[in-house]
Amino acid sequence: MRVLVTGSGGFLGAHVAARFGHAGWTVLAAGREGGDGWRLARLGVAAEPVRLDLTASGEEIAAAVADARPDLIVHCAAYGVDYRFQDVAASARTNLEGTLHLVRAAAQARVGRFVHVGTCYEYGPSDRPIAEDAPPAPRSLYGITKAAATLAALGTAASHGLALAVVRPFGMYGPLENDTKFVPMILRACRDGRRTELTGGGQLRDYVYVGDVAEACLRLAGLADFPAGEIVNLGSGAPITIRALGEAAASAVGHGGDALLWGALPYRPDEVMSIVAEAGKAAALLGWRASTPLDAGMRQTLAFLDPPENPPESSGASPCAT
Repeated sequence: MRVLVTGSGGFLGAHVAARFGHAGWTVLAAGREGGDGWRLARLGVAAEPVRLDLTASGEEIAAAVADARPDLIVHCAAYGVDYRFQDVAASARTNLEGTLHLVRAAAQARVGRFVHVGTCYEYGPSDRPIAEDAPPAPRSLYGITKAAATLAALGTAASHGLALAVVRPFGMYGPLENDTKFVPMILRACRDGRRTELTGGGQLRDYVYVGDVAEACLRLAGLADFPAGEIVNLGSGAPITIRALGEAAASAVGHGGDALLWGALPYRPDEVMSIVAEAGKAAALLGWRASTPLDAGMRQTLAFLDPPENPPESSGASPCAT
């Protein structure tokens, strides 16, 4: 079986590619010309490169998919995961227009199954766990364009007879995440004794080890009765504060917690203070629950921090993580 993974050079995409590769699939690593495969190399993924740019024309995307001949597409690529990337046109073109072209290309090429990776930020903040039937209420450019992409992907797939399901990961962490993201930033700060200003850390989040998310994608792809048209949350259902997450990172390092200056920064004006998954559907449908303990996941993440500086993310289609 052949799986085409978009965003394969990114954080989640690389781990998804690795999980499918280790399960015996032929991995087609989709990316733009000149894309960097350093994550795939570090994870030991043997993959066939496929040139596929989500900002290209629909005809070019269709040709790339037809040439690749995948049985399955797992669509991880997205723009704006990194909060620094706030270009409206780039976000709409990659997340919405590019996704539409890809779904149409998959239907045209008679791809058997399509897993679209959304994000928890398609939902709005909530003081209780969020189920899949909650209405979209995104607050960020990333969340807005990803919510639009999910709706467009579901509708387009249904009208073209393509079996497409959506997964919405909540917070993810793990090896080879971009250094600008919270967990690797804290691990480095503690390891190097670098004073780091932070908010009060009272935000409630639902964090899952990235390998568990990749496992869920593999299980979904292999279901005998593929749940076309369904949305599935990938989260633990167990809230944790950002401060507690940071303290777990410091504990994994074993020192340096005093370098974390909690409360030195204000919360962002659009800060989401609580977003936690209702995780029952994934358990019922996939037999899946987030299973990697936080301390073990932090140790694994710490083990991959060297070399000290990871290559920077592209300013284009950044890896799909939440």
